[in-house]
Amino acid sequence: MDFENDIEALETAILEVDQRIKKLEVHKDSVNKEIREGKSDNKTVTETLRRLERNLKELHKKQVFLIKERDSKSLSL
Repeated sequence: MDFENDIEALETAILEVDQRIKKLEVHKDSVNKEIREGKSDNKTVTETLRRLERNLKELHKKQVFLIKERDSKSLSL
């Protein structure tokens, strides 16, 4: 029974990370559009883009970790 709860919690965490990644990807696209159109201060937009890319990289790492954990728990059932 505890394994089922762990797997459910991991599935929820994976879903939340996926949603966060999608939101950040949309924001990144918006920032890239601002850069192309020259609508904002280049230094500010460049810093925002750098932070978005760093956050996306970390979320992708977290996503991979959660999927591995879920898969390892599924195999041990």
